[in-house]
Amino acid sequence: MGYGMTIDLNVLRFSLLFLIVFMIYYILTMKRRKKLIDERTIIHATFIFYILALLYFVWLPIDIYSYEFRAKVAYSVQGYSYTMQQIANVNIIPLRSLATTLSATRSFWLLTLRGVGGNFILLFPFPIFLGLLTDKEILFKRICLIAILTTIGIELSQLVINLLTQWPNRLVCVDDVLLNTLGAIFGWFVFKKLGTRIRRFVGGIHMFIMRG
Repeated sequence: MGYGMTIDLNVLRFSLLFLIVFMIYYILTMKRRKKLIDERTIIHATFIFYILALLYFVWLPIDIYSYEFRAKVAYSVQGYSYTMQQIANVNIIPLRSLATTLSATRSFWLLTLRGVGGNFILLFPFPIFLGLLTDKEILFKRICLIAILTTIGIELSQLVINLLTQWPNRLVCVDDVLLNTLGAIFGWFVFKKLGTRIRRFVGGIHMFIMRG
């Protein structure tokens, strides 16, 4: 393995993974489908792509380094081994990372701002998909609860990755919980206002595919 390895997916591998997952879903739901492709198939296919993209964003790439390499880096940076707290890479102080972003240099600020924007839009599509997949109205309290539990689960999974690899691959941050939840709330409001138009748009895509 040398100094280590990186677990990642390129476009081709990601597309292949999506195709495999979609085909499994398609085969399992064949008996319930009256048409070869219906509107729900389009919604489910897009939802599967979104979930895979979400998991890619929060988990990959994962760097796995040998003990010798980790010890060498730790010694060159600090003169001693990384502590468990540094490996876990956890921030439980609200708004701390955002404050750090505002006080950083321009190049680092732009990089971090990209991460802030990514965390905000991470769960933005989630309530929209939930609205499309159910005929019942999704309550505001429920979407807040789902968003909080989902993002806590994501942060815990990132903590597990850090501990298993013994390397700070991801920042486990309470600000991510806040940003993810705000993004989901914004998505809920968007579907609340534009849900009918979004359904019509999906119907239009379905008609286009069937005509083609």
